[in-house]
Parts: sequence; structure tokens; C-alpha cells
Amino acid sequence: MCIIGFVDNSFDLFPDYKKRLSRHGIDLIFPEVGKSKEEIVDWILQNDVRCLMVDHNLRPSFDYVGTDLVAYINSALPDLPCMILTAYKQESSNENLVIKNMIEGREVLDASDITDFCDKLKQAVNVFSKRLDLREAEYRDLLEAKKNNAITAQQEERLSYLYGLLRAYGEVDELPVELLNPKVEEKMDSLIGELNQLLNALGAKKDGV
Repeated sequence: MCIIGFVDNSFDLFPDYKKRLSRHGIDLIFPEVGKSKEEIVDWILQNDVRCLMVDHNLRPSFDYVGTDLVAYINSALPDLPCMILTAYKQESSNENLVIKNMIEGREVLDASDITDFCDKLKQAVNVFSKRLDLREAEYRDLLEAKKNNAITAQQEERLSYLYGLLRAYGEVDELPVELLNPKVEEKMDSLIGELNQLLNALGAKKDGV
């Protein structure tokens, strides 16, 4: 089933929403009330959420409004589809933090037929999964370039970013830090060089005795 998150300021209708969406192959999950934006991102990664719905009016359950949360998530997880679901569409649109086609009226979940809406959610999940595949392919290419010492500084930064993202989603295995951080590699080379100099000096001193 598609895993879709829903950040809302009320959980009264959650059982009904979860049941209705499950009939369309969607597993709807909610985070705990009061989580920070950083904790929401962690929750998304821990639960493999591939599309997120957010209510606009999250206060007082959370310390921010929905558009603020979506803007933050877009910076932390830029490929994750995020949708504002609200009874205040114009208010959400006027803030200019979320594009209009990702703002839906709250009534879509209460309609007698939610097939089209569920299809939209599942297509968003497919888009995210496809983008993740592309990120992994890019990561593999950069890693190969890194191993062949044919990588630029800008590509090094991109490799580290992609590794962190893909690792968080469990798409890649853990790598030795020296394969990702050029500064660590440079320090290791420097230490090895200094050690060799010390050994040579000791050898020369011994030969001179």
C-alpha cells in the first residue's frame, strides 16, 4: 500500500479517513501532536512517507501553520510531494508558500466518491518513487567517479547530499566516511605522509648510529 502522512490539528476524523483511503490502497498515518518541524521530517523518513497532506490551520496543536511546515519540508526533502488540505484555500494561496495546484479543499476527503482524489495521491507517490530512483542512479554515477578520482568539488557536495537522503530512506548501504568527505580523506593523506616522514627520520637516525 502507498504510505501517505497527514498532519492535522484534530484526530477526530482520522479513523474514518484511514478506513476510506485504505479501500483505495492507501495507508494513512498521523504523527504525534506537537512535533517540531524537524521532528516531522524525522517521522517522514522513519515511516517511509512518500506523500504528505497538511492541514493549513495546525495551531494550537503545533507551533506553526501548514504552509510553514510545507515550505520547511520542501527545503529538507525537495522531492517529497506535499499538499495543503484546508477549508481556507484562498488564505493558504495568499501566503505564497505553496503553489495553487498543491492546495486542496478539505471537502475532498468528505466527498461520497474519493476515487479521483486517491488516484491523485497515488500518482504523487509514484512521482516521488521515480524521482528517488533517479537520485539513486545519479548517486551511483558520482560514487563511481569518486572511486576513480574523477570528481569535482561540486560533485563531492552533491554526492554527500544524495547519500544522506538515500541513506535516510534506506535506499543505500552505509559507506566509509572517507568516500564521502574529501576533507577527511585529505587529513588521512596528511597523517600518512607525516607518519612516513617520521619513520624515514627514525630509520636514518638508526642507520647513522
